[in-house]
Amino acid sequence: MKEPANSKESGFFTILYDLFRSLKLTIFLLILLAILSIIGTLIEQNASHTEYVQRYGPGLYEVLNFFNLFDMYHSWWFSAILLLLAINVVTCSIQRLPGVWKQISYQPSTSGLEDSMLKALPYIERIRVQGQAKASTEENIRSGLKKWFRNQRRMETESAITLYSEKGTFSRLGVYITHLSLLIILIGGLIGSQFGFKGFVNILEGETVDHIYERRKNGEISRPLRFSVRCDEFNITYYDLERPEKHVKEYTSILTILEDGKEVLKKDVRVNHPLHYKGLAFYQSNYGKVHDITLGIQWGNKKEKTTFQVPEGVNIPVPNSNGFIRVLQYAPQVHNFGEGVQLVLIKPNQDPRPFWLLKNFPKLDERRGDEFTLTFEGISSKEYTGLQVTKDPGVWVVWTGCGLMILGLIISFFFSHQRIWVRIPKGQGEEIVLAGSTNKNRLGFEKTFDQLVEGVRKKS
Repeated sequence: MKEPANSKESGFFTILYDLFRSLKLTIFLLILLAILSIIGTLIEQNASHTEYVQRYGPGLYEVLNFFNLFDMYHSWWFSAILLLLAINVVTCSIQRLPGVWKQISYQPSTSGLEDSMLKALPYIERIRVQGQAKASTEENIRSGLKKWFRNQRRMETESAITLYSEKGTFSRLGVYITHLSLLIILIGGLIGSQFGFKGFVNILEGETVDHIYERRKNGEISRPLRFSVRCDEFNITYYDLERPEKHVKEYTSILTILEDGKEVLKKDVRVNHPLHYKGLAFYQSNYGKVHDITLGIQWGNKKEKTTFQVPEGVNIPVPNSNGFIRVLQYAPQVHNFGEGVQLVLIKPNQDPRPFWLLKNFPKLDERRGDEFTLTFEGISSKEYTGLQVTKDPGVWVVWTGCGLMILGLIISFFFSHQRIWVRIPKGQGEEIVLAGSTNKNRLGFEKTFDQLVEGVRKKS
C-alpha cells in the first residue's frame, strides 16, 4: 500500500520543525555569525574596486566579489542567516513555553501535601511532634514563612493542614525575555542593514557642504542631504608642545547645521562625541590638509613668467594650452633637495607624464623638453575635517533589545522559582512534614530551607 500524501507532508514538516527547534542549529548559527563578523572585520567593506584588485589580485577579487564579501552586511545571505536565527529562537521558545507556563500557573491541590507528591520533591524534612500539635504551631510556622515567602495558601483536610508558599514565579520567564531581546536585536540589525548606510565627507574649514559620499564597490556615490553642514572651525590639540615630535591629543570640529540659510544647530564634534540630526550621525573620523600649489609657467625663450594655482587632486587647464595639469602629491623634503611637488601632465592623444618640480631647482623642468617649463613657486594649505556619516534606523531597536536582554539575564541568573509545603498533622504522635523545590540556585535555597526547618523545630 502507498503511504498517504498527508503522512508524507506531516513527516516533512515534523523534520523541518525538529530542525528549527534544535539547540545545535542555534549554536551553529551563532558560531557562523561570529566567523562572518571576523571576516567582515578583516576584509574592508565598501572600498573601491581598484583597492580590492591591488590588495587581492584579479582572481581572488572575483571569488570574493562573487560571494559579496565586500558588502556582506547588506547581502541577501547574511540577512537570511539572521532570519534563520530568528525563526530558530521563536521555535525553541514555542516548544518549551507550555511546560514553563504550567509551572507558572501551578495551583496546589485542595487535598494539601500528599505522600505521593513527596517522591517528586527534592527537599523533605520530617519533625516529630510530641503529643498533639498545638493551635499556636500553625501561627508560628506562618510567621516563619513570611520571612522568606509572601504568598501563602492554606489547605485543610480531616487529618492535616497544609501551608503552601512560593516566590520568584516570574523568574521562569527570564529565558523567554532573553529570547525576545535577541529577536528584537536581530530585527534591529535587519532594519539597519537594509535601510541604513555609512558615508563620509571632507569639509574645508569655513566651507559648507550639502552632500556626502557613500563608498560602493563600483566607486563613490554622492548622496544629497536635506540640509547643509558648515565647518566653522577645526582645532588640533597636542600632548607636549615643547617636544620636537608632536603627538595628537584630540581634534575637534565646530559644525553648524543650516536649513534654508538659517542656523538650526551648532555643536563641537570630537571622537566618540558625534552630532546627531534628522537620523544622521556625524562622527569625527580624520583630518588633513589640502594644498594649493602655485606654479610658474614660461613659454619658449620668453623671460616673462606667469603664475597660476593648482589645487591638489584637481585637473587644471594649462594656460594657453590644450593640456591639463594635476598635482599628485606635495613633499616637504624630497631626498634632501628641499620642497617638491609631483605633477602629471595630461595632453590629448598622449599618455599621462608624471614628473617632479623642486622649489630650490627652478630649471629642473627644462630637461622635460616641452614647449613650456614649469616652476614650483609656493604652497598654501587649508585644513579639512574628515567626518564619517551614518544612518541606522534600527539602532534604537537594537538598544531596546540590549536593555531587554540585560533584564532577562538578571532575572534568569539572580532569581529562582522557590516553593515550600508544610503539612501540620491534627492527630497525636504524627510528623510535621516540610517539602520544597527550586528550579535553580539550589545552594541558596538549601540555606533558606534549613533555617525554616530549624525555626519550626524550635517552635513545635
